[in-house]
Amino acid sequence: MKLFAVLILTIVCSLTNGTSDKKTSLSVASLVPLLEMERQLINNLEEYTIDLKQKLQILESQIAAMRAENEKGYADPLAYVSNPLNGLSLIRRLNQDWVMWRKFMQKPVGVLQMRTLDLWLKKLPTNMDLYSACAGIIRIRDYYDLKLSDIIRGNLFRFKYNVSMSVPDLYAMGQHLFENDQFLCAIPLLQDVLQRIREEPFPMGPQLNIEELDVIKLLVQSYVQSQQYLQALSILEEGLELSSSDAFLIREKENALRLMKETPTKEKPTKKCTIVNKKHDIWKNTKECCKGTYKSNNRLMCYYNSSTTPFLRIAPFKTEQIGLDPYVVVFHDVLSPREISKLISLTDRKLVQAVTVNKKSFKEMVRTAKAHWVYRGYQELTKRIYRRIHDMSGFELADAENFQIVNYGIGGHYGEHKDYFNASSSFFTGYHRSQTKKYLGDRIATVLFYLSDVEQGGATVFPGISADSAYTVYPRAGTAAMWYNLHTDGLGDPTTLHVACPVIVGSKWVMTQWIRERSQIFARPCLEPSPSLNPS
Repeated sequence: MKLFAVLILTIVCSLTNGTSDKKTSLSVASLVPLLEMERQLINNLEEYTIDLKQKLQILESQIAAMRAENEKGYADPLAYVSNPLNGLSLIRRLNQDWVMWRKFMQKPVGVLQMRTLDLWLKKLPTNMDLYSACAGIIRIRDYYDLKLSDIIRGNLFRFKYNVSMSVPDLYAMGQHLFENDQFLCAIPLLQDVLQRIREEPFPMGPQLNIEELDVIKLLVQSYVQSQQYLQALSILEEGLELSSSDAFLIREKENALRLMKETPTKEKPTKKCTIVNKKHDIWKNTKECCKGTYKSNNRLMCYYNSSTTPFLRIAPFKTEQIGLDPYVVVFHDVLSPREISKLISLTDRKLVQAVTVNKKSFKEMVRTAKAHWVYRGYQELTKRIYRRIHDMSGFELADAENFQIVNYGIGGHYGEHKDYFNASSSFFTGYHRSQTKKYLGDRIATVLFYLSDVEQGGATVFPGISADSAYTVYPRAGTAAMWYNLHTDGLGDPTTLHVACPVIVGSKWVMTQWIRERSQIFARPCLEPSPSLNPS
């Protein structure tokens, strides 16, 4: 038994160690091991039930034997105890057996399983992971103009999936929306939860029960915060029927009555049901690009690029123009499936939260993904890709950054951003003026490799300032997008602002190569600035 215990604990440790950054919701690749974790937890619980059953079987078998002997004596008590052997046995049973039975009943069951579970509990997803996952669902809703009522039933942007949200899932979403002051969004979810638990009091079993009174309290607060006082009073009465002396409900009723007197006009919701509260044209263009509703420019073309370097004369790249201002192209079939598989394998258990240049925090949700930096000279594969990027761009890559391999999570995205720092500008000061940026210069160009297809969502979009200048690049395994971040005078090109749309369904893998400007003195020399690009 001790050997078995050591084996179980060793397996648990091996499965839970080796990951440098938990934050499982930020990467689909980090979610996959959670299925194995859940399987082990279920197995552990099953072993616990087996121990319980063994104890129960012992009890049931002995109870039958003890009851048979007791019924035998109970049929004729005087005759039974008159026999000295029966009398001795009765006294002995009551004097010794029941003391032993108490010890047996007191003996704990599932000690090993409890120890194993305690180890797992330290490795389970955190409250912040749940927060991020809920935010990812809301982000999908906002970017693609979906309804929560459709999402919870598995209707995800033109496709119906055979999956829906359970009562605990809905309750967690409702709590998340409530905590983020999205009361109007939380109300329909909490109403659905309340209706379901009334129809089926223990949908997930009594041990995972959601208290009706807790849901009512959240609903009451949501109604009050959204100035729907009549609905708040109605649900308050239902709560007081369950617990007439609940201090919170009594206080909220008084508060709702007072606010209703102070607000005699017709009730109107004070907030719209949205998380992303942006109204500018870029946000509108971003949504339309993510949904794929903008048509591409018919002036664009596809061609074989055979002129960037001499090598391309014998092995030209299949090139597709995506946009002209800024100039964005996509190279097709530049990575093989074998190369992609090898690149992704380099990130095994090494993915950590991807941050932005100014170190945006996890909770700000600017970039919801995990990343791993790979040294270009690491092996022959990365050296070969390094030479391939030179053939694509014509740039010198001696001072280029290392490869960054990224995997996106639930609703994974990268909000509006530009890849350059404006290092040549007089306004480039403070944190950004590090020694590395000072000597290597700004990011003159970006090469973005797509390492996977994405079933839904996950496009890279350049929203521009109008529908005519908006581009969408869809992730296709083996392709690479490239664009210039700087004007010819070295200043950043603001039209290169781009967004990684939230992934709806699928696992999005990309690899980014940022190319620095200092080594391009001959490949792309600086020219006189255009008057229209003067920062003043």
